[in-house]
Amino acid sequence: MLKLSKYKFFWYILIIIFTIPAVWNLLRPGFFPMQDDLQAFRVQQMDKCFDDGQIPCRWVPDAGYGYGYPQFNYYPPFPYYVGAVIHRVGIQYIDVVKILFVTGYIFSALTMFLLVNELLKNKWAGFVSAVLYTYIPYKAVEVYVRGALSEFWAQIFFPLIFWLIYKVVMTGKKSFILFLGVSIAMLATTHTLMTIIFVPVAVLWAIYWLSTEKWVNLSKVIWSGLLGFGLSAFYLLPVAFERQFVHIESMLSGYFDYRAHFVNLYKLFISREWGYGSSGFPNELLNLSLGIVQWVVGLLTVGLAILNYKKSRKLSVLAFLIFISSLLTVFMIHMKSSFIWVKLPFLWYMQFPWRFLAVSIFLLCLLSGFFTYFCKKYAYILGTILILVSIALNISFFVPKDWLDITDSDKFSGVSWQKQMTISIFDYLPIYATLPPINEAPKILEIMDGKAEVLEYKKGSDFQYGIIKVEENASVRLPLFDFPGMVVKVNGKRIEHYNNDCRGTDFCYGLISFKLSEGEHKIKVELKDTPIRKIGNYISLISIIILIWLSF
Repeated sequence: MLKLSKYKFFWYILIIIFTIPAVWNLLRPGFFPMQDDLQAFRVQQMDKCFDDGQIPCRWVPDAGYGYGYPQFNYYPPFPYYVGAVIHRVGIQYIDVVKILFVTGYIFSALTMFLLVNELLKNKWAGFVSAVLYTYIPYKAVEVYVRGALSEFWAQIFFPLIFWLIYKVVMTGKKSFILFLGVSIAMLATTHTLMTIIFVPVAVLWAIYWLSTEKWVNLSKVIWSGLLGFGLSAFYLLPVAFERQFVHIESMLSGYFDYRAHFVNLYKLFISREWGYGSSGFPNELLNLSLGIVQWVVGLLTVGLAILNYKKSRKLSVLAFLIFISSLLTVFMIHMKSSFIWVKLPFLWYMQFPWRFLAVSIFLLCLLSGFFTYFCKKYAYILGTILILVSIALNISFFVPKDWLDITDSDKFSGVSWQKQMTISIFDYLPIYATLPPINEAPKILEIMDGKAEVLEYKKGSDFQYGIIKVEENASVRLPLFDFPGMVVKVNGKRIEHYNNDCRGTDFCYGLISFKLSEGEHKIKVELKDTPIRKIGNYISLISIIILIWLSF
């Protein structure tokens, strides 16, 4: 055992074993309800993009009550690309989602171990940090209550990016520069808001190591950042420059008003309450704590850092700075930080100030490694106590409220299917629609006037195709939202279309409409790239080529 413990693979296996209790409830057949109950749906829709060769995927066919939706033009796609690939080996969508959650737990623990072991050259300290990073209430909330897959996955990349920044600064090696760029891109396309929260902390981390070690490698860190931006430009540029094409106002008002979701000190530091409700409601019992073990250890680490200052000056200063950074992120969760939120409107898109918890707990769990390291001869005893207490206090949270004995066929049929088609329908509703539709989209296009017959009709992920026989000049309306980039072709030639034919609807949905003359016509409507999307695609393609070229 002692000989094996010298090797990383031993610790990796041990971490996986210790992760099993946290994921045990995900290993059985069936599925569980969650607040964001669209995870399987998003994987399925991404898979439909794969079927049609729509890469990068931007438009999905079944969202928006069947009228289509620019889902992945705005919503980070990376976990769902991974999910669609996993599905391709024959695994059903609901099981894919569970696999993604399980891998999120495992890989976030492994990357934390990687970071702490590299910094402290102490595998035991890395192991303690990895376990505490797993068994923390917020990690249970994100999976078993919220079902926040993207936000949960983002926490894989926090320690990974910290580790890679350190390696780039210390070594300047090309492999680490490239890997850092890829990791930044994966984070940016996993959860945009988590990226915004994390970037300032990552920049401070880079500055610390550059200032204490090698400023000469500053350019290499910058190049990694540029590569990360380039690889993710296909997604980031449309997000930044095409927001005016969708109704984003619903994301900033009502329940999603950030002012309703600040967290008090008792809830952050002391509360052990647990419930499956939503934030901001009286008596909702949603646990939004830092983890008692985690924050207590963070505080104790500062004391130990002071005591060890003369012997380990660099690590003591680093521990203190990490603690200060964690306090700043915690401050952003509390009402006292509202003056900052008011002055920085981009923060309003965070919706929930407690999203800063993801970075706070990462920093506190990182400090637990320092605590173990500073304890020296008591490290194994105190580290074991930390692990056991953390698991004992929190393991009861790692369970869903209900469990459903269902398969994909149940998930994607009946009431369940309709619910998924309409959940969050207002988030990225195309701007031409005044309000969301209240009925499911027709299966084929509608003849609004004139006389015509639909001979053939097909819906794809980002296109609709049909053969129409027109006996008398007709106006037709497609079951498809208009959106910048939509192109209508009749018999191979592009024609103009309009989106203000609102006959027979309660509200104007902004559907694609156009006129047809007498005769038999082949029509095809598909989403093309706007200039911004093209620029983003080209930048990402060039970045991929550069990445491949530099890898050899």
